[in-house]
Amino acid sequence: MTRDAAKSGFDAFLTDAVDATRAEFSVERALRGTGLGPGGAVVDRLRSHADALERRVVEPELAAYRDDALAQFDVILRYARDDDPIDAYADELVARDGFYDALADGVPERTATAVEEAVVERCQRLGDAVRPIVTRPEDEFWPAVTAAFDSEEAAELVENAFPFTGVLRDFRSAFVFEARIDPGEVLGGPFATALPSVSVEYTDEAKRAMLRAERRVIEETKREVATRFDSG
Repeated sequence: MTRDAAKSGFDAFLTDAVDATRAEFSVERALRGTGLGPGGAVVDRLRSHADALERRVVEPELAAYRDDALAQFDVILRYARDDDPIDAYADELVARDGFYDALADGVPERTATAVEEAVVERCQRLGDAVRPIVTRPEDEFWPAVTAAFDSEEAAELVENAFPFTGVLRDFRSAFVFEARIDPGEVLGGPFATALPSVSVEYTDEAKRAMLRAERRVIEETKREVATRFDSG
């Protein structure tokens, strides 16, 4: 029994999704409409330095999300390996969920509870789906997949178990993605340090980019499934 195959497959899917999100994400679109108020002049400067903003803000945010998702998947693999019910892992799963961390201030308690339940249900679905891979002796993902599933089952795994953005669709107004930006770190130069820090909300653009990116990676991975089974 090994978890390496399942972890490598999820890692590859997640890495592709993060890379695709980075490609989809538009700094200009995220900053659109945020140039009003006291920080307006600063935002105008940031808008003209989109590449620097992506390197200093967007990429670290995506890297942190990827790290959280991998840590959460380690817990999911423990659930898939052991006999304990998913409730035994619920607190750990929610604590490692990047979307739960982005719940808006003041969100109703019933909504927060519903998001928690959705997170745990998604993790259970993923754990149940990868259990046949976890029980295989193969250390690599695709050999384990082709041994554990037929092509339809493998496509189902990709379509319904690997995706992680369901809560963004189901609870559209529950999340806020926001970054505190220090212009001195992003813009550089002798005068940038004198500019005030600003908070930039990029919720709509984050959701748009993540949903589009995940859909694209799902379709690409399903094509890979077809290729793997056709060649086998």
